[in-house]
Amino acid sequence: MFTVNGAVRPRIEIAPKERQFWRIVNASPDRYLDLQLDGQSFEIVALDGMPLAYRDPKHPTRATDHILVAPAGRLEAIVTGPPSGANGTLRTLCVDTGPVGDPNPEMVLADVVPPGFDQSDANSLTGQAHATDDRPPVYRPIDETVEGSLSGAIRKSYRVSFADQQISLATPNGTALK
Repeated sequence: MFTVNGAVRPRIEIAPKERQFWRIVNASPDRYLDLQLDGQSFEIVALDGMPLAYRDPKHPTRATDHILVAPAGRLEAIVTGPPSGANGTLRTLCVDTGPVGDPNPEMVLADVVPPGFDQSDANSLTGQAHATDDRPPVYRPIDETVEGSLSGAIRKSYRVSFADQQISLATPNGTALK
């Protein structure tokens, strides 16, 4: 099982043409993610905490339709909402780590939908039903606004963590740590 912020295949709301800043970490110990946002691109701002502008100030971002994030890797990118009436998925493409590597199959990580989108609408559009975790996804807005050399103001910012399973930490006496 693979989770996004502790939820299985959550819905990430983004309005059409809305720009959001996503801070992504691959918290998996051994899974490579080749992230793709269906029909959209990632406008990469930083990799592993290093702003692209640090090495090339004239090009502070780079657009790509997919990006490989290694275990413990980090990605900071601007994501633009799909056109009106369209939905998308955040997925990882299949990654071949060789004959002695672990399998990293393609999988859908999250559904990217406009605000107020009903899940039954998505099932009727695709003709496929899928298991959903009805717990609300846990997004932690960042109190920063990314502007300046980047084109257009960012309306929302999120930290997104991927993990093979949800991990609960506790003290020796069993008290849960947050």
